[in-house]
Amino acid sequence: MRSVSPPPPGREIQNTDLKVLVITNLTRNVVESHLRTIFGSYGEIKKIDLPVFAKSGQNRGKAALEYVESAAAEKAVLHMNKGQIDGAILNVELSNTILR
Repeated sequence: MRSVSPPPPGREIQNTDLKVLVITNLTRNVVESHLRTIFGSYGEIKKIDLPVFAKSGQNRGKAALEYVESAAAEKAVLHMNKGQIDGAILNVELSNTILR
């Protein structure tokens, strides 16, 4: 299992109740199991929404991910924003969007 990276200097965890992350700049190679494995190290994931193109089945470059607990979402943002998956630098932000 992959070890958790330390937070970048100067970043602090914000105290919010938000549990949903929006992840952008994903490469077309990333699939749901990659997100579940990588982001699951920060806490229990309730749901992942990874939109794909109908013809190719490849993702559209973004995903939404909901954690069971807000602390896990905050930790994931702290560690994964500007982190890399498949060579791409990610943008990871908390969101008040509700996943259905």
